[in-house]
Amino acid sequence: MQQIVRREKNHEFRRYLIPNSVERIWFYLNAPLSHIAYVCEIDPARTRNPGDKPLVEDGLGNKEFNERHKDWERYDFAYRIRSVYRLVKPIKLATLKETYGVKGAPRGLVYTPKALLYDVKWGTQACIWREGDQGVAAQQITAGAGVKRRRTDDEPSTLPQIDPKKPVSLLLRLFLSNLLNPVPIYQKFEATTTGILFLSASDVS
Repeated sequence: MQQIVRREKNHEFRRYLIPNSVERIWFYLNAPLSHIAYVCEIDPARTRNPGDKPLVEDGLGNKEFNERHKDWERYDFAYRIRSVYRLVKPIKLATLKETYGVKGAPRGLVYTPKALLYDVKWGTQACIWREGDQGVAAQQITAGAGVKRRRTDDEPSTLPQIDPKKPVSLLLRLFLSNLLNPVPIYQKFEATTTGILFLSASDVS
């Protein structure tokens, strides 16, 4: 995890496809920490099928992914990390169990409980870094300045557009505004429709 925090590693490699609806990963750190400490925005999966563009080799593991190194066998999906936020108050495993109904330490694809999304607003946490803010100290980044995921060039946006010149009912305009505006308004929409994951990670790598 610390390799991501230090921006040495800019992709998370997995053996499974994470749905495109997932915009963030909430990283659960294994024992002895046993808590959720970081939230990272991600891009949709990159693959290494014939004809796919290789990853830019600007981070740990990218070259090995491109070259199908033996240690990357079956890790066929790469998710670019767009930002790292540290939770002001890490969420302990006991809290996950007692408050949010999580049965045990998260493993693999486990969707974040909706109640947790309402209680812990990711965009108000401490921003360590985000893409496009190179050289800017973490404390200079507004804590609430959450950014929406950037989509790949071949993934069309599904969000509707508002034309201010055309008559639109007030209810529809408010609905579209909630979709298109950034945090915190978008957070409410996202919390009910956008999948978010826990993924286990070690805090020593």
